[in-house]
Amino acid sequence: MLRLPPLNAVRAFEAAARHASFKRAAEELCVTPGAVSRHVAKLEAYLGVALFTRKQAQVTLTRAGDLYLQEIREALSRISRATASTRTGGFDERLLRIKVPPTCAARWLVPRLAHFHADHPDISIQIMTSHDAVDFAHDDVDAAIHYASDIDADVVGERLFGERLVPVCTAAVAAHRPAVHSARDFGQHVLLHSIRRPNDWPEWFAAAGAGDLAITRALAFENSTLTYQGAIDGLGVAMAQVAFVADELERGRLVAPVDFRLRGAASYFVVCPREKSRQRKVTLFNRWIAREAAITRTLLD
Repeated sequence: MLRLPPLNAVRAFEAAARHASFKRAAEELCVTPGAVSRHVAKLEAYLGVALFTRKQAQVTLTRAGDLYLQEIREALSRISRATASTRTGGFDERLLRIKVPPTCAARWLVPRLAHFHADHPDISIQIMTSHDAVDFAHDDVDAAIHYASDIDADVVGERLFGERLVPVCTAAVAAHRPAVHSARDFGQHVLLHSIRRPNDWPEWFAAAGAGDLAITRALAFENSTLTYQGAIDGLGVAMAQVAFVADELERGRLVAPVDFRLRGAASYFVVCPREKSRQRKVTLFNRWIAREAAITRTLLD
């Protein structure tokens, strides 16, 4: 007879340990932080040891908690993999679940999905957006677009395209006094950026030979999608990834008055677990997205 601890409590403990936060664990599990705390306390009572050291809003693993996490994490991963490999037949074979960074989804992937559906009408796609890196042991997805400098050895992946940063705005903003002719002219304009990417402008200025330029007028947005929309609406000049504003540049809705492109250190990759890499839906998606990315790469060089 198996002697198992309360499994909901184990799940809450693993999430809290991974995030080092009851609050973030609660958000992942769609419960309250208080519920996570009660689950962990129940597990600690069952085991007879303290798993976390609690200091105000922060939690850290105890020695016993760290050892327990190492043991159960592999067990939970095996359960997840076994479940994924057992879910066969019917609709699941035709449903492709993908995790994508929000701006990449909105500005690059989604506008191209009609091409995939035209080629493979029998496959449905479900997109989950998140800034967090994919964790196939916990995320119920088949593949992901991964933004990083490289990919882990335990996944199968292919580089899609790199990062090129360039300032963009409407033609009217670029021509407004003072008109933009050089990097230094941007100092007199409102500079738009995502709060998740606070260093884009300083790094671009430094690379463009204007590293001493002070940023005096700025407008920050929650994400890059809103930042680009602000540029389209004429609020100022946005630091943009070329791949995500290529259509606007081609149509003239945006212009790059100083076409100096800063090469970023990170790239976008398509990745999937090794055990899913030969599934038909994953293979077809990977082939299709590689073709789309090849077109995008021609715009970046």
